[in-house]
Amino acid sequence: MAVPFMDLSSSNDAVMDDFLQDLKELFTTGQFVLGPAVQKFEDTFAKFIGVRHMIGVGSGTDALVLALRSLNVGAGDEVICPAFGFSSPAEAVARVGATPVFVDVRPDSFTLDPDKTLATITQRTKAIIPVHLFGQAAEIERIVTIARTYSVSVVEDVRQATGARLGNRRIGTYGAASVYSFHPNAPLSGAGDGGAIAMNDDDRATLLRKLRDHGRLPGGEHEFIGYNTRLDSIQAALLQQKLLDLDENNMECIENARLYNRKFMGSPVQVPYFTDNGDHVYNAYTILVPDRDKLVENLKEKGIGCSVLCPEPVHRQPAFQYLGYQEGAFPIAEDLCRRAVALPITPGLKKHHIEEVADAILSFYGVATA
Repeated sequence: MAVPFMDLSSSNDAVMDDFLQDLKELFTTGQFVLGPAVQKFEDTFAKFIGVRHMIGVGSGTDALVLALRSLNVGAGDEVICPAFGFSSPAEAVARVGATPVFVDVRPDSFTLDPDKTLATITQRTKAIIPVHLFGQAAEIERIVTIARTYSVSVVEDVRQATGARLGNRRIGTYGAASVYSFHPNAPLSGAGDGGAIAMNDDDRATLLRKLRDHGRLPGGEHEFIGYNTRLDSIQAALLQQKLLDLDENNMECIENARLYNRKFMGSPVQVPYFTDNGDHVYNAYTILVPDRDKLVENLKEKGIGCSVLCPEPVHRQPAFQYLGYQEGAFPIAEDLCRRAVALPITPGLKKHHIEEVADAILSFYGVATA
């Protein structure tokens, strides 16, 4: 039986009737840009996360750019980013004129290493972007403590871990700002691109609302050159509905991860870092394996979806060669890129699907299956 890597039909079907009703109302009013639907979602999402302000924008990458702009990050500044993961944090840093400075990650959680972060801070360091990668919360409390010691801002990248907690507190509430993506592969997924910035600072939130809308004042004057990056009302209406199910969907992913972990016990498969406190919501279930590329080929031949989400560390991407990092600069990130592969884990995935995926992997490594 074919098992797709990502199947959003379950989470989409669950909200479709209510969304279509909202959509009908939206087309009646014609308020497609920064209208009541966007305001309602921003208010609801801000309350859900536990912040004063939520500013919807066009994408998660735009959220990073605008968050850095609101913190006055620019030319001459350095911003610390993880060497493992997607390139957009470093891309956003470069787009505001600052210099991305890479730091290696922890081998267990795949997130920014606080000790190496501390050793990398210089007088030019203006911000740190810890990424809560694959749904796993970074060591945000330690990173924020380090940042405060050196008067450095923290921008949390929560795009892959929306809804995760540390105790009773949502991640995304620790830094000066946090950013979210509503890309279809995100935990809170829209029907295309979308993003948001969360913060508690009233003045910066006002600035961000101008920045996303051409630097425009309420009266229509343009105070400065801004961006055209506004969350669409259609996306906001869908996200409003899907937010109601986010915690439940995240819990489904956690339960799916528990089943995978049990299946892989005693095998050559290194499973993701797991704690039982909700700090990992498994937007991606990423394992480390020997002969990764051969395994991927074998799974695809069987019709089993999987994905190498990070084939190259960020410092080795062609776009960042100008920074001068050499191979071997960040050995953990480079090793993870050689061994990591993500498996299907989306909400709605059946138990027998997970067992089929796990059994195929165990069979590849010659491990007997129950």
